[in-house]
Amino acid sequence: MDKLKQAGVGFLTLADDAYPAPLRRIFDPPAALFYSGELYPEETAVAVVGTRRCSSYGQLVAERLGRELAEAGVTVVSGLARGVDTAAHRGALAGGGRTIAVLGAGLDTCYPASNRRLMKEIAAKGAVVSEFPLGVFAEPWHFPVR
Repeated sequence: MDKLKQAGVGFLTLADDAYPAPLRRIFDPPAALFYSGELYPEETAVAVVGTRRCSSYGQLVAERLGRELAEAGVTVVSGLARGVDTAAHRGALAGGGRTIAVLGAGLDTCYPASNRRLMKEIAAKGAVVSEFPLGVFAEPWHFPVR
């Protein structure tokens, strides 16, 4: 736990009242969450996900959707991957709203590395979340479970 505090990482389990209620209701929710930023147990959120290799039109639509959701007070949740995920996060931030990035690695690993700055901005204005502990690198089988 000291390592988590030093890294500025919070830790929640299913038994904690602060564990996000919508996540608690899914099939097989993560037993534990590691997070940076702020989590609100009852916030209204919409997931925006899609291809990593999107067209410029797809990127524009994802960014606009993220911005409009944020302007309506809805938190945007996505995976911080290239393409649609990145565009949705950027749109939410541009709209002055919250966004949550769900990682397929520990919070000390940014994948893709090109999104490191975006990850820090999301943690400052929303939250970055993972079910994987610090030190776990991104693996192909991690992404579908998030």
